[in-house]
Amino acid sequence: MHNDSKRGPGGMKKLAGPESATTTRGGVKRRDFLNGMLIGASGIFLGSSAIGCSDDPAVAKLPLGNDKVHEYEICHQIRDGKMWDIPAASGDLYDCIIIGSGISGLVSAWKLTKRGVTNLLILEKDAIGGMSQQDGDPAHPFAQAAAYTVYPYNDNLIEIYTDLGVVTGVDMDGYPIVDEKYIIGEPANNVMMGGKIIDDGWQAGLDSLPLPANVITDLKACVDDMKAWYDYVGMDGLYAFDTPSDASTADADVRALDNLTFLDYVKSKGWDPAVSEFFDRYIRSALGATHDTVSAWAVLNFMGSEFQPAMSQPGGNAYLAKGLAAKVGESKIKTGAVVVRAKTEGMEVHVTYLENGAATTIRAKTAICAAPLYIARHLLPDLAAAGRMEGKDFMYTPYIVAQVHVNKTPAGLAYDNWAHGDYIFTDVIVADWAGQSDPKSASLDRPNVLSIYTPLFGPTARTDLQTKPFEEYEKLILDDLERLIPGIGKTVTQFDIYRWGHAMLSATKGFIFSKSRVDSQKPIGLISFACHDVDGLPAFENAVGAAFRAQEEVAMVLGLP
Repeated sequence: MHNDSKRGPGGMKKLAGPESATTTRGGVKRRDFLNGMLIGASGIFLGSSAIGCSDDPAVAKLPLGNDKVHEYEICHQIRDGKMWDIPAASGDLYDCIIIGSGISGLVSAWKLTKRGVTNLLILEKDAIGGMSQQDGDPAHPFAQAAAYTVYPYNDNLIEIYTDLGVVTGVDMDGYPIVDEKYIIGEPANNVMMGGKIIDDGWQAGLDSLPLPANVITDLKACVDDMKAWYDYVGMDGLYAFDTPSDASTADADVRALDNLTFLDYVKSKGWDPAVSEFFDRYIRSALGATHDTVSAWAVLNFMGSEFQPAMSQPGGNAYLAKGLAAKVGESKIKTGAVVVRAKTEGMEVHVTYLENGAATTIRAKTAICAAPLYIARHLLPDLAAAGRMEGKDFMYTPYIVAQVHVNKTPAGLAYDNWAHGDYIFTDVIVADWAGQSDPKSASLDRPNVLSIYTPLFGPTARTDLQTKPFEEYEKLILDDLERLIPGIGKTVTQFDIYRWGHAMLSATKGFIFSKSRVDSQKPIGLISFACHDVDGLPAFENAVGAAFRAQEEVAMVLGLP
C-alpha cells in the first residue's frame, strides 16, 4: 500500500460526499471514507453496492443514503453483467483513450504526450490519481493510501522524477541526485515490540530487539542476504529485480524464488522460522499476503529496497500524480466518466462511458486500460470472447487506512513504525516527516497526522470491511494505538478511516511469473494494459513499468519513432 521502490544509488483530491456526513463526538471529528469518497461516520454500515466491484455474493447490498454512490452501483452492475444501450460511436477520432487516471494511466499519457501525441483523453470515474490521492489541509497534507517510494533505479523512473523536479541531476558515478527535501530523514523504520520503540529496528537496532540471541543472529544474516539480492546481477546481465518484472534476470535460480514462500526460503537457509514471522508485518502491509503465502521473489525484491534511501513528498504519491496530471494537461482528463465498455471495432477502439447517467461512445486509434484486472475483465468483452480469463486468478487484499490527527507528535517515532504483536494494524507512518528538514529533532509540540495501515485477511475480510460500523474499527485501532503509545488518546482531535475494498494485489507464491500474470499483459485487439497488477506487484514502480510497456505498444500502432 505504501508503494515501495527497488534500486537506489547503492546498486488533487476534492472530497466527495456531503460534509454533513462528518460527525463530532467528545471534541473529536470523525469521517468515514469509501475508496476515497466521504460517506459519513458513526453507525454507518456498508454494503457491496458501494464498495466497487466486490465479487463476494455473500455481502448484502445495503443502502448508504448518499447520492454519489451511483458510481459504485454501476461497478456492481458491470460485474453482474448488466447491458447498457450502447450508442453509436461519434466525434473526432482520438489517437489514444486511456481508462483510469491512476499512476499507470497518468504515466502512459505523460509519456505519449512527450512523444508528440496530443490528441488523447483519460477517462476517470472518480478523482485524478486513483489510490494516489491526498487529503488534509495545506499545512498538514497526508496520503490517503500510497505514501512513499525509494530512489529511482532505472531510466524510466529517472526520466519521470527529472521531469517532476525530484531528480536534479546525476553524480560523478552516474547515479541520480534527488532533491534533499524529498529524502526521508532517518530513522526510516522503527520497530515497536515488547512495549518499547526500537530505533532503526531492521539494521542498527537489531541487537536491541527483545528476541532470543539465535533469532537476532539469523535476522542479521537475513538482512545481509536481502542486501546481496538487491545488487545481484544474473548471467544475462540483468538485475535480479527490476521493473517491469519481466525485465528482471531470467536466471533459473532467481525465477525459482517465486515458487517458494518467504517462510520456505527462510527454512531453506537454515534460519529460525521466527525470522520469517518478524517480517510478516511488512509483508502484509506492502505485498498483500502473509509470510507463509507470499512469493519469496516478491519479498526479496521489496525488502532489498528498504535498506536504501526512501523518498516521499507532502501528501505522498499524490504529489507525483498531480505533477503528472499537470504535465498531461487537465483538459485531457475527464472525471466523472464511468467506463462500461471498451471494444476493438475494425481499425478503431470504441469506448462507452456514463456521465450524469447518459451514455456516450467515443472512438480512438488505440486504447490503454489502466484499470485493475478485476475491473478490466468486466469492461472488455473481447477478453472473454478470446477465452482470456486470467484476471480471475488475481487476488486482492482489502485494506483500511486510518488517519489519526493529533495535537502533539508522539516521541520516539520514525517515519514508518512497525507494530509487532497482536495488533489490528501493521504500521504507523508520521505524515509530516517528509516536510521536516530534520524530523527527529523537530518540535514534538507540532500537530500531526498518523497514518495507520490495516490490511485485512481471512475468509470474511472483505465482508468485515464492508459491514462493520465505523465505531468498531475506531475502537480497535485507537485501543491498539494506546497500547503502543500510552496517553496518545488524549491528543486525538480527528479520526478518519478509508475503506479500500480491493486495495492490494496479493503477491502470493507462484504468481509473479505465472502464465496468468504474464498473459495479462498481452494486448487484446487495439487495447493495451497498463496497471501495476499486470506487472505482478503493488508498487508505484510496477505501475510505471506497466505504463512504459503499454505506451510503447500504442506508439507502434501509431507509427511513432
